[in-house]
Amino acid sequence: MRTACKHPIADRMCSVELLPPDSHSIKYSSSNVLIPQHQHLFSPVHSSYSQVIAEWPVAVLVLCSVTVLVCTLAGLLVGNLPDFSEPLMGFEPRDTDIGRKLIVWKNVQTHTGYQKTLSLSPYTEKNRYLNLWFIHGEQEARTRRMVEQDYGKDSFFCGPPGKSYSQLVFMSTTAGSLWNLQAIQSMCQIEQDKIRSHAHFGNLCQRTEGNECCPSWSLGNYIAVLHNRSSCLEVTQADVSHTLALLRSCAPDYHKGILIPSCIGPRTGREKHSQCAKVPEKCTRFSGIYQLLHFLVDRDFLSLQTMEYQVPSLKYSLLFLPTKKGASMMEIYLDNLESWDLFDNYTSITGMDLGLKQKLFQHYLLLDTMYPVLAILAIFLSMTFYLRSIFITFMVLMIVVSSLMISFFLYKVAFRFTYFPFVNLTAVVILSSICANHTFVFFDLWSLNKSQNPSAGLLQWMSQTMHHFGYLMLASSFTTGAAFYASYMSNIIAICCFAIYMGTCVLVNLVFMVTWLPSSVVLYERYIATNCIYKPEDYWNYSGHKRVIFSLHHILRGLQNTLCETSKLLFEKILPCGVIKFRYIWICWFTALAIGGAYISCFNPKLKLPSLEMPSVQMFRLSHPFERYDAEYCHQFMFERLEHGEGQRMPITIVWGILPVDNGDHFNPKSNGTLVKDTTFTIQNPEAQNWLLEFCQKVKNQTFYYSDLEQKSTVCFMEEFHTWMDSRQCSQQDHSFNLCCNHFPFPYGSEVFLHCIKMMIMEQGRDGAETYDLGLRFDGEGNLIALVLQFQTIYHYSFNYSKAKQFDNEIGHWITEEMKTAPLGLQNGWYTSKLELYNLQNSLSTETMVVIGLSITISFVVLLLTTWNVILSIFSVTAITGTVLVTVGLLVLLEWQLNAVESLFISAAVGLSTDFTVNYCISYHLCPHSDRLSRVAFSLKQMSCATAMVASALFSAGIIMLPATVLAYRKLGIFIMMIKCVSCGFASFFFQSLCCFFGPEKNCGQILWPCTYALKDYSDDSRPNGSFNCGGEEKQNRLRKVQESNTANEQYELQPLARKLSDSFDNSTSTSKLSNRPSVLSEDIQLQDSRCPRIGIHPSLETDRQNLQETLMDHHVDLCECPALQTSSPYKHSSSGAEAEIHRERLCRDCRCQKDGLCSHSSSFNVLNVSSEISLSDFEQSIKLAESASSCPNVLDVSDSCCAAERGHLNGKRDTLRLDLRETVFDVSLPASQQNSSSWKNRLGLGSEGPVVLPNSQPDMPDVWIKRSSAQNSGYSS
Repeated sequence: MRTACKHPIADRMCSVELLPPDSHSIKYSSSNVLIPQHQHLFSPVHSSYSQVIAEWPVAVLVLCSVTVLVCTLAGLLVGNLPDFSEPLMGFEPRDTDIGRKLIVWKNVQTHTGYQKTLSLSPYTEKNRYLNLWFIHGEQEARTRRMVEQDYGKDSFFCGPPGKSYSQLVFMSTTAGSLWNLQAIQSMCQIEQDKIRSHAHFGNLCQRTEGNECCPSWSLGNYIAVLHNRSSCLEVTQADVSHTLALLRSCAPDYHKGILIPSCIGPRTGREKHSQCAKVPEKCTRFSGIYQLLHFLVDRDFLSLQTMEYQVPSLKYSLLFLPTKKGASMMEIYLDNLESWDLFDNYTSITGMDLGLKQKLFQHYLLLDTMYPVLAILAIFLSMTFYLRSIFITFMVLMIVVSSLMISFFLYKVAFRFTYFPFVNLTAVVILSSICANHTFVFFDLWSLNKSQNPSAGLLQWMSQTMHHFGYLMLASSFTTGAAFYASYMSNIIAICCFAIYMGTCVLVNLVFMVTWLPSSVVLYERYIATNCIYKPEDYWNYSGHKRVIFSLHHILRGLQNTLCETSKLLFEKILPCGVIKFRYIWICWFTALAIGGAYISCFNPKLKLPSLEMPSVQMFRLSHPFERYDAEYCHQFMFERLEHGEGQRMPITIVWGILPVDNGDHFNPKSNGTLVKDTTFTIQNPEAQNWLLEFCQKVKNQTFYYSDLEQKSTVCFMEEFHTWMDSRQCSQQDHSFNLCCNHFPFPYGSEVFLHCIKMMIMEQGRDGAETYDLGLRFDGEGNLIALVLQFQTIYHYSFNYSKAKQFDNEIGHWITEEMKTAPLGLQNGWYTSKLELYNLQNSLSTETMVVIGLSITISFVVLLLTTWNVILSIFSVTAITGTVLVTVGLLVLLEWQLNAVESLFISAAVGLSTDFTVNYCISYHLCPHSDRLSRVAFSLKQMSCATAMVASALFSAGIIMLPATVLAYRKLGIFIMMIKCVSCGFASFFFQSLCCFFGPEKNCGQILWPCTYALKDYSDDSRPNGSFNCGGEEKQNRLRKVQESNTANEQYELQPLARKLSDSFDNSTSTSKLSNRPSVLSEDIQLQDSRCPRIGIHPSLETDRQNLQETLMDHHVDLCECPALQTSSPYKHSSSGAEAEIHRERLCRDCRCQKDGLCSHSSSFNVLNVSSEISLSDFEQSIKLAESASSCPNVLDVSDSCCAAERGHLNGKRDTLRLDLRETVFDVSLPASQQNSSSWKNRLGLGSEGPVVLPNSQPDMPDVWIKRSSAQNSGYSS
């Protein structure tokens, strides 16, 4: 007999076969009505995967191990191994407009010279001659700029001081002036004790003609030379006073720019410089006066502002050692200068420049590796403490190592990246933190499933755990990986490489976490956890040391129990209560923090842009002597300020003939590419000659042009060539000379121009090295292929971003406009300058926030694609954004500069702040409750313990890294410590508080697609694809639909199967209404021979059972202790006699369960709960369930009992039963991910293979028995 019924939610037909009593099966074909279509695809795959993990864990581990081994060998053997000899390489911007020009200009300089692509001379045989003249001329010019030729007292020193010598900066210990006798002699004594006493100093020092070490260029030695003292220790107070008076009279001329190196020397040598006549002879007789003011004293000493002070203050004094900078000074530094006792009662060494910064950084980089290692060890020790398993901790460590090695293989072989920056090693710490978070969550879910279903096997535990954990891993890993990949848009090479490598690590880790980790757990449960040897208590009392061990075990066990109870109280009671009760406060507080962080980060004071170029970028603490010299002291002395600091003029270089094309590998800083020639370049034609001559005049007329007498400009080479041609008189005897003379008018013909310009270069090369470079560049065949014109501007070099930007905008705009007026062969000209620091500042100032914004946007898209819930995605991204803003704001308050390393950390902030929020988001999304408060309490109880444990472990790891000398390690520790703590706060309090107010209930905010979710639409109205369904409207539609159907059909209600205890923390969060509970039907309904298990029941149920047993004693019925599977009718309002008779009749009908072998393995009243709590509403409902409970007889001997009606018949009422469902048989308020499989069947008591009764609300209608197959019990039970 077949009865058809129409489902009220979807226009589909289902059939219920009520077979004769001798049949042993009842089929219920309703899968297309109650389960989404894609579950048919997902459930078999999910079950099969869990079965593979549970039954073949060794095979999975072996397969993963072989893959790791092959990829590791391929990654290490293919190509070159990573080279960390230059750890700061790659932190310069690439592929920017300024960066491309700087790269090409660097290539032009590199390829210019003898036997190179470009030459300064058109004749190859003269290239070597001119190049030697160039080197000699540069050295001579540099020497002349610093000091004049030695004569008289200058022979005491081994030449003038210079940047190539090691330097020490002295400061007064008492914060007073260094210009006193005690301080001067103190500096000499410290040099003797710390430098000259070292055993290797004699091998490193520069030597005099007498083969003795040269004296240092120190304040004391200069005073000793001026007053004929043998050493600085013999200087007297009178010598100090006399020298101060001499410096007072010469300092004004020096600061006015009159006292220059060319003025020093004999009067005959000074007569050619008119300005030198104004300088007193006593200031130029000895070069030491100039050198003292230029090299050894700070710029404020005797400056124009402090000159009138009666006692001028000398804050800093520089001492030049007669040793060259470089690695040779490493032993002296490590033995005598690394310690902190570089002081006495008068002076101290506070800064130094030994040329060791890069070398020392590599040294400390290896030495300080112990701190990241200890940090990682702290993370895994925390994991061992939390999991109580060394085996699992070791397997997680193998996951981290395997993920790193396979990612390196993909990075190097698949993605073909040839450069592996040092910062990629920070992925070890970051990936360890990510693995710790996922591992803690997995074991929380695993332990929960084991405690709720202790009789289930590994297969069911794994299936339930992987359903939730797999979904969480997909959402978390894709979100985190996408956030890291978003940093790929950065123009800084190291950040791009880190983004690719770190994003790949996260995705590879996803694969291992869903394969390696579950397989390891199966091995642990099967072979390790079950093989523990139990020893009786008498065994431990046998000897003294065993008793001590036993006592210690008891103490540790007691401590463990205390911690467990405390953790349970904190995370299952206090935290949910605190979050929900004080949700108003949390939202206001964290919103204020986010707004404050945004203001600090973006407006005032903001992150400071870098003020040092990459060679001088900060590598150690600011208190380190090397860092203090680069950051503070190098700008205090005039020689540094004028040559490398803000005192130097900004040059302009304009290039024609070479295109600004960077064709090198943009992800390898060692690959600069090749020169790309401009085929349209020419200056031979008359139009080009005229334009270049006019361009010279235009440049001179500009306000930014500066005429430098010492450094000749090449921008007016055409004017100089024209002057040279006019100065040559034509000769009647030498006809070759007549080709280049004043006989030809300007502009010249192409052949005349090329021939005569080459002749001019040859003549200028003979006159001296300074006049040979006119800006022309020739190839090996003597062809003119490029033109380089240079001139100085009135702008000074500045570390300030705004000033540099103003310079670039003004000069760039003017040159661009001029190039538009140039003839065809000169329109592709471009300019560059000393803009390396500005290029870095410009990239960091614009792209850092853009990268953060893009990462947040991509995170939102990925979350939306994984949850299909708009509201949860918005709330998650809001919490992530708040985390990033507060973290950056705290870094600003810590006075971080936005250097490349800091920019890398900030760019990774989004990726590091997603884990905790996604944990809560997915837990909220998969919660079986429909109301938001219960969902918040559920997610907090489920995830807060693991979240807090990970945050505390990473906080400890960050603390461990703080003592590191290398700044990168310290800042990594600070950043991880801050980002994880702030993320934990925003996820646990802010995100959850938002969900308390506006969290989605049922399907609110869920994107429902008709092809898979049409069966969950409660309304009759057709909705467009991707529309939102919120709970308020669907209830009205359902009620209206029920009212309409009542008039046309006889309807019978299939009541919900079971009532699960709410895991809310109090009655206010309980969802105890029966009508809100789902009834989930499976694909098959069959009868199965089984026995009733004994399940613990409530005392009230036990009382009813006993009373009922006494009532039925007359019928010789033995009752089992199975609680009822039927629920009370919603139409039952009183306990009338008719209803009692109905109840008795229904009980008798159920008595056949034992005889026919029809009995459920699990009760619909499931007492297991996450938090072990029972709310008041739950208790009341359990009483209702008890009232309608019935028991199964073990033996039924009476054939003419009340149970005469056979199960499966309709008792003669009708042949067909049409089921018009009033209540929802599949609760669409559950998220889509829950509906993809039977994830909550165990919660409803459907975890076993026994049949389940769906009672009719009418007494004379038969009930429906449903069999659950074990394959469908693979959901997660909370």
